[in-house]
Amino acid sequence: MRNHVIAIVLAAAGSAAAQPLEAPGAQQPPPGSTHATFVSTTELPWDVTLDREPVCTTPCSLWVVPMQYVALRSREWRPVKLEVGYLPGGDVTFAAEPLRRGKWAGGIVGVTFASMALVTGITLTSVGCATHDSTMCTGGIITGAAGGIGLYASILLM
Repeated sequence: MRNHVIAIVLAAAGSAAAQPLEAPGAQQPPPGSTHATFVSTTELPWDVTLDREPVCTTPCSLWVVPMQYVALRSREWRPVKLEVGYLPGGDVTFAAEPLRRGKWAGGIVGVTFASMALVTGITLTSVGCATHDSTMCTGGIITGAAGGIGLYASILLM
């Protein structure tokens, strides 16, 4: 799993050519272009590329013409490349945010144990209820419910 996540926020507007943002009225962008703003939520800078050519480093704003492929690349020892793709017309803001490793690791552990509880609960419920063993049936329902809730919570944690 990558160690960074990208958050995309879309708004309305339109227009222009792939270049750093200039003063208002300096140049009209081509129709269907996107005004894109790229930021990092930490001090870690990201390189912005259009069609595999570097154009700026976060934070930056530029116009992206239709059919230009956008990607971000972190400046780390082991860089992360985020493939953004082709942009819709309008105003778009991209915020690169580091992954919270503690929550992610806790979610993995929680998913493991909650899945085991869910499988055990299903097994106990099906065997206990089929054999009319009320203790095993009740225990299976409780274990399965706890496992299902734990699985849901662990996935949200990740």
